[in-house]
Amino acid sequence: MQNKVAIKIKQLLNWRPSLIGQFVCSILLSLLPLSLVVILFLNALNKQLAVTQEIVGDNYEITKAFNNLKQDLNSLERATRQNWVLKSESLDSLIANKWQSSLQSVDELIFLSPTADYVSQWRQLAEVLQFAHQHLLIEQKQDGELFAPASKLISEQTNWLKEQNELRITKNQQQLKALQASFINWLVALIPLTLLVGGGFLWRISGRLRELTHVIDKLGQGHWQQKIQVRGSSELVELGNKLEWVQAQLHMLEQQKDTFLRHVTHELKTPLASMVEGTDLLADEIVGPINSEQQAVLELITQSMVRLRAMIESLLSYNAIRTSKQSLSELNFNLMMNKIERHFEHRLSARDLSIVWVNELPNKALFISIELLEMVLIQLTSNALKFSPEHESVTIKASLKQGQLILSVSDLGVGIEDTEKAAVFGAFYQGKNAKQHTEMGSGLGLTIVKETVEQLNGKLSITDNEPQGCVFTAILPIQLTQGVN
Repeated sequence: MQNKVAIKIKQLLNWRPSLIGQFVCSILLSLLPLSLVVILFLNALNKQLAVTQEIVGDNYEITKAFNNLKQDLNSLERATRQNWVLKSESLDSLIANKWQSSLQSVDELIFLSPTADYVSQWRQLAEVLQFAHQHLLIEQKQDGELFAPASKLISEQTNWLKEQNELRITKNQQQLKALQASFINWLVALIPLTLLVGGGFLWRISGRLRELTHVIDKLGQGHWQQKIQVRGSSELVELGNKLEWVQAQLHMLEQQKDTFLRHVTHELKTPLASMVEGTDLLADEIVGPINSEQQAVLELITQSMVRLRAMIESLLSYNAIRTSKQSLSELNFNLMMNKIERHFEHRLSARDLSIVWVNELPNKALFISIELLEMVLIQLTSNALKFSPEHESVTIKASLKQGQLILSVSDLGVGIEDTEKAAVFGAFYQGKNAKQHTEMGSGLGLTIVKETVEQLNGKLSITDNEPQGCVFTAILPIQLTQGVN
C-alpha cells in the first residue's frame, strides 16, 4: 500500500501539463478576475434595478394616493358649499364620509412614505385638514375661506412631491452611471492583468524555446558532452529526450567521420608519395629518355598530384580544426605577415600578384590562438589569390575595435553572387566562378575558415568589394591577458 502511495506521489510530482493544458490554464486565469468583476457588476446592477423599480413603484403609489386626496378635497369642498344651501341629510352623511376618507388618505401617505421629509409634509397637511374639519364639520361654520389653507398647501405639496420624485429618479440615475463607470474602470484595470497573465504564459514558453535553441546551438558547435535537460510541458520534455537521442547519434557520426577522414587522409599520403617519387624519376629521365608528348602527360599527372596533395592537406587541416584545443599566445602580427608572405611566395611571383597589409593594431599585448588565426589568414588569402586577376593585389587589414580583432581580406576578382554567399562555407562546395579557373581548390578552404572562426567564438561575413570582388571579414574576440580557453 505504501509503495502504491509513493508511486502516486512520484507521478504527481513528475506530472507535466501539455501546451494545450497550460494554454487553457492561462486563459482561465486571465478570465477569472474578469468573470468575478462581471458577476459582481451584474449583482450590483440587479440590486440597483430593484431599487429603481422600488422608487418607481413608491412614486406611483404616493402620487396616486396624493391625487386621490386632492380629488376627495375638491369633492368635499363642492359638497360642503352645496349643503350650505340645500341643508340635506344625505349630503351631511356624504360630507362626513369624505372628511373621514381624506384624513385616512393622509395616514396612508404617511404609511407609504415614512421618511422624515415626507412625514413632515403629510403631518402639516393633516393639521390643516384637522383645523378645517373642526370648524366646518364639528362647529358647523359656513366659511369658505377655511378651505383656502388646505388648497394652498395642497398646491405647494404638489410641486414639492413632483420635485422629490424627480430628485429620487435623478439620484438613482447617477448611481447607475457611477456603477457603470466603476465597471468600466475595473475592466480597464484588468486589461494589464490579463496581458500580464497571457504574457507570462508566452514568456514561459519563450524561455523554454530559448533553452532548446541554446541546446541546439551547442550541438551545432560540437558540444557533444553537454547535458540536455529541458523543462516545461510534456511536449517540450519529449522534445528534449529526442534531442538527447539526436545528440548521441550526431556524436557517433562525428566520431565516425573524424576517424574516416583521419584514416583516409593518412592512407592516401603513402601511395601519393610513391606516385610523386615515380613521376619525378620519369620526368628526370632516370629510367630512360621520354619524348615531348610523354613529358606533357607527366606534367598533367604532376599537376593533378599537386592538387591531390593540397586536398589531402586541407582534409588534415579540417580534421585538425575539429579536434584541436586552442591555447592563447601573444600575437606578433608582423611575424605572421612575414610567414604569410613566405607561404604564398611562389603563387605571388607566378601570377605577379601582391599582398597589401594594413596593420592598425595598437602597440600592446594581445592574446589569441596563433595557430587558428594563422589558419584563417592562410585560407582566406589563398581563396582571394585564387580569384584575383593577374598583376592585382589582395588587401589584408587588421584592426582592434571594442576588444575584438577585425580581420578583413579583400580581392578584386569576379565576386560572389548573393545566392551563393550562404553556400560557399559548405564542405566541398565549388561555386560557379570557381569552375572557370584552372586553379581548382579542394572546396574545404572556406569551410575550414568557418569552423575556425566558430571555434574562436567569432563571426564571419561576406560583403561586396568596390569596384569589384568581395571582402571576407572575421570578427574575433581577443584578450589582453594570457590564459587558456
